[in-house]
Amino acid sequence: MKKKGIILCVVLGVSLLVGGGAYVYANSQPAPAVAVKTAPLSKATLQNTISATGVIESYTKVKISDTSNDNIEKIYVSVGQWVAKDDWLCQLYNKADDSYSYVKATTNGTITAMNAVKGNPANGELFTIEDTNDLKVRGKVKEADLNHIHENMPVLVKSDATGDKVFPGNLTKIAPTAIKTEATANSASTATKAEFEVEIDLPADSTGLKIGMTSRLSIVSEERADVFCVPFEALVMDDSGQSCIYVAKENPVEQGSYTVESIPVTTGLETDSLIEIAGEQLSDGLAIISQPQTVSPGMVVSVEAGA
Repeated sequence: MKKKGIILCVVLGVSLLVGGGAYVYANSQPAPAVAVKTAPLSKATLQNTISATGVIESYTKVKISDTSNDNIEKIYVSVGQWVAKDDWLCQLYNKADDSYSYVKATTNGTITAMNAVKGNPANGELFTIEDTNDLKVRGKVKEADLNHIHENMPVLVKSDATGDKVFPGNLTKIAPTAIKTEATANSASTATKAEFEVEIDLPADSTGLKIGMTSRLSIVSEERADVFCVPFEALVMDDSGQSCIYVAKENPVEQGSYTVESIPVTTGLETDSLIEIAGEQLSDGLAIISQPQTVSPGMVVSVEAGA
């Protein structure tokens, strides 16, 4: 009986030693590294823009009229045709004195509208001539955006007809008074409806843009070129209130192992999704941790494949 007790004690002791050893071993092993996603730090141009709409127009728009009531005998031009100053546009016949006269172009340009009809009397506007190579955009901006724009601001111009092509423009005019419409005239409060007319100059080479096209305008109110920037969610605040980013710094001894490092930064221009950052420790290609809220400085992490 005594021998059985001794054997049982030995078995229990061994079990405790094995179990305890396993516990100590398990707790002595490092916790598995947290997987993080990263993105390489790079420079870009940040812009804040104000959206507007507009219509393509020509700086040169001349209406050719005649009120003689002489009969239109011949028409020498058609819509879309380019004419030079003093070119004949149509021939008129005066039956009373059996004489002919001619309506001439008063400027160079393209015939964009024609009201002259052969056989009808000349009485009013007959032709419209516009310079299709000297274009502008007549647009409108909301009252709330008026204090954020000024003349000579760059403008990005796009049209459905030209796809993704962007035309550079320059804001040349801002109307001093709001556009008057029937809706605002009949409204007791026009504060939320007021819009102001603007003009945007277009470059000489605006191939693809046509007079009368509608366009989408992005007036560049702020711009920072060639600056480091990150998404808002990549920015964190330390205990002292300092803005920081977290980077995954590779362990030089253990390949594939990274440590979270905090880098202080100052912030600048903000857009809808990005924020400008600056700092002495920043350089191209730093592995910025995309979701820094899930880790802390000094933590060992692994970088997810493809991140």
